[in-house]
Amino acid sequence: MIKNYFLTAIRNILRYKGFALINILGLSIGIAATLFILLWVQDELSFDKFHQYADRLYQVEEDQYYSGEIYHVTVTPYPSGPVWKEEIPEIENASRYQWSYGMLFSYGEKAFYEDNCVAVDSTFFSMFSFPVMKGNPDELLREPYTAVLTEETAEKYFGNEDPIGKSLNINNQYEFTVSGLIENPPGNSTLQFDILIPFDFLKEKGQYNDHWGSNSIRTYVLLHEDAILDSVNSKLTRVVRNNVETTTDFSVWPFTRVHLYQYFGYGHPPTPVIFVYIFSIIAAFVLLIACINFMNLSTAKSSTRAREIGMRKVVGGKRKNLVTQFLGESFLLTVLSMIIALILVSLILPIFNRIAGKELIFNDLLNVRFIGGLVILTILITFIAGFYPSLFLSSFKTVNILKGDPVTDRGSGILRKILVVFQFTLSVFLIISTIVIYKQLFYLRNIDLGFDKEHVFYIYMRGEIGKNYETLKEEFTKNPQVKNMSATLHSPTHIGSNSGGADWDGKDPEMRVLIGYSAIDYDYIETVGIEMVAGRSFSPEYPSDRITDSTAVFLVNEEVVRIMGTDDPVGQRFDFAGRKGTIAGVMKNFHYQSARNKIEPLAIHCRKGEELSALVVKLAPGDITKVMKELENTWHEILPPYPFDYIFLDQDYDRMYRAEERMGNIIKYFTILGIIIACLGLFGLASFTAERRTKEIGIRKVVGATVSTVIRLLSREFTFLVVFSCMIAVPAAYFLMNKLLQEFAFHTNLSWWIFVLACLAALLIANLTVSFQAIRAALTNPAEALRYE
Repeated sequence: MIKNYFLTAIRNILRYKGFALINILGLSIGIAATLFILLWVQDELSFDKFHQYADRLYQVEEDQYYSGEIYHVTVTPYPSGPVWKEEIPEIENASRYQWSYGMLFSYGEKAFYEDNCVAVDSTFFSMFSFPVMKGNPDELLREPYTAVLTEETAEKYFGNEDPIGKSLNINNQYEFTVSGLIENPPGNSTLQFDILIPFDFLKEKGQYNDHWGSNSIRTYVLLHEDAILDSVNSKLTRVVRNNVETTTDFSVWPFTRVHLYQYFGYGHPPTPVIFVYIFSIIAAFVLLIACINFMNLSTAKSSTRAREIGMRKVVGGKRKNLVTQFLGESFLLTVLSMIIALILVSLILPIFNRIAGKELIFNDLLNVRFIGGLVILTILITFIAGFYPSLFLSSFKTVNILKGDPVTDRGSGILRKILVVFQFTLSVFLIISTIVIYKQLFYLRNIDLGFDKEHVFYIYMRGEIGKNYETLKEEFTKNPQVKNMSATLHSPTHIGSNSGGADWDGKDPEMRVLIGYSAIDYDYIETVGIEMVAGRSFSPEYPSDRITDSTAVFLVNEEVVRIMGTDDPVGQRFDFAGRKGTIAGVMKNFHYQSARNKIEPLAIHCRKGEELSALVVKLAPGDITKVMKELENTWHEILPPYPFDYIFLDQDYDRMYRAEERMGNIIKYFTILGIIIACLGLFGLASFTAERRTKEIGIRKVVGATVSTVIRLLSREFTFLVVFSCMIAVPAAYFLMNKLLQEFAFHTNLSWWIFVLACLAALLIANLTVSFQAIRAALTNPAEALRYE
């Protein structure tokens, strides 16, 4: 019996090849899209769970309070980790974690700036399970001037040589011995690094601040299994408050939840987990749409199989036998679709990885859990897509079929229309969402930042570079293409904040303000084109502009002036960051953080260029490649041991929106996919309608109806369905996209043309799809339709 069903199913698939091809194509695309999303979601949910003690690892975070508002941060004081471990019995181990950016590592003639070098405590490897390939995990980083390299980094410096025991020079000043080799951190690890060095080295490098009020590093703790989190949190806070006067509260957060749930700043902004929810819903919708298409196409083809069903019933076929047969055909089509979908995933996965910024591999689909899921998914799709068509087809009345009466099913016709409305509602919503996201990205890239990011590059001054700053400035500015040059502590996109001691005349003693801070040299304001709205910028004409141990002169932005509540801030007292000071000038507000955030208060003081972190160069428009080569030659004449490693400011700014750009691209491709699948569904319904109205079309043609008349006849109904879809999708998209844009302090407008364009696109696509079937029906010979009348 089963063999007969199987052979019959194969014969029917071969007999209706076009119908089977469309069905398989729709299901394959839907399943492949679902598998891509499931791979992505699985990867997101797997972050940091590979560690042996993952369920006992926590990140320490803190809540700071400013005039009634909570500012949440994920950094802690420098001395905290070892002291917490010593004084809190629930903590089994602790490790601090701090990036040491831009150090120059060299071995022989190979030299590289390493921006992913991290300083950790020697307890690191007893907490985190990064596989050690060479070296004793219990001894790593216990000795000063030792380093642990990832496999990729070791190969970069030493090739195929054994790195253990070899020396790496840092900043042409320190000699470090390689004591360990570990595997590269996997893609689903929150902690990503290339080199690990002892945390105590930061003291020698001058990057360590032993004040308990300086929050700059990450701290991770391994708790005992019986630890009570509320108790741990209160003890973390008590230890800090015993060492510094503060109102800050400290708490632990599960390390496996850091990747998806971590947030930073005021309020509680959406975290990356929202994308897991969004894409999971999209996966369910795409799969459901594909199944709906299967149902529509199966029922649309019903009339061609009516006589077959009638004959089977005449010779004794029961309804359950017919249901089993049609479910078998559905299962066979689903299996074929699943196989094709897996092939599509394996071929397209590298492209998807580039779009999503992932390192997913096809073998992730071959684990026992995923294979079991695929089997369940196959059975589920078989029933969702095949159960209703099998009941519909098996319900045909034998007498009516053999008399040649048309097959009708009024109730299911309404259902099919509802399903098409659902499909196009989703498609229109996705089109609107994609346009809005791309419009917002365009807005962010072209917003008036308040400074000039074009043709500006900066170079971090590592090692001996700072000592040669004045020489570099003198030589660089001799190049006619160099308009200006200065130095800064932070690039405009990496300015930090300081909560310490801002004070001015008339300030409320209870007010606590978080103020961004940085330091610059003369000419910086002119180099990056920041507008001064009052007072002056720093100048060599005012030697007292330079900061001293006790005094400073500040430039502040308009936000500081607003908080101060003064109309004339220039010359007023402004004590900040432990210095007595005055305000020399007011800068127009500029974006020194992502434009999704509001512009915060900012104060800048003046230092010598050699004391700062990066030199900044403004070029004139022209042949940038040529001038950069000339500057590189000048650089190597002055600093031959150091690579000429620069970053253009516009590229640095674009990196801040990489996540939004990736999400925009993913949504764009799923929008296209949703439209394709919706069109297949519409194709199925148009096919069903054309077959149901074959005789009507034949009669109309006999009495003189033209092809265009028939097209309008069939398109009218579907046009109404799409218009109705737009009426549902537009308000829903407006509400949700407006909510999304509100997450950005600076955002584009929801222009009316976005909604009109999306609806017109949906109508055009739908009518083109329906027109194909309408033209086919209109060109059919009326004699064929009326042959048996």
